[in-house]
Amino acid sequence: MSRRMDYVIELDKPVADLYQSFTSRAYWEDLIAEHQKHTDSELTRFSSDETGTDISFTHTVSRRDMPSLIAAVVPLRLTITREQHFDPFDPAANAADGHYRALVPAAPMDFDGTYVLQQTAQGSELRLRSVCKVNVPLVGGKIEQWVLDGLRGLFDSERDFTRDWIASHY
Repeated sequence: MSRRMDYVIELDKPVADLYQSFTSRAYWEDLIAEHQKHTDSELTRFSSDETGTDISFTHTVSRRDMPSLIAAVVPLRLTITREQHFDPFDPAANAADGHYRALVPAAPMDFDGTYVLQQTAQGSELRLRSVCKVNVPLVGGKIEQWVLDGLRGLFDSERDFTRDWIASHY
């Protein structure tokens, strides 16, 4: 079984500004610097061309920062690689799509999702649809819920960072 989560980031800026931020190396470098305050994080890839923008970065989490149920089945440190892709901006639709995934080689987990970046009456929004599946008998559902709860907190902090970053750059 898998668990799903929808999450929306709303901004009072035009969608083109939001897209320009998400496809800017400076945005990702600053976001990684923010993550480094809490975890070992590193930007490992950034490329942007006519096919879209690809970003990869890692977070390394200590087992002491995990619930005991999860810590019992993972190594001392868990490295999570996040890969993100934004398709080219479509000016006719005033939108862009994309996808993301988290790779956790030391855990029996699949995690991915899609982006929809679009204009709204109030500005713009980034809609994220995530799916998490943990292949551990009996406790997989509890781990999936913990991952999605943690992800909601991560998305909250990235939303706040994005709002502040865009406000200071546009």
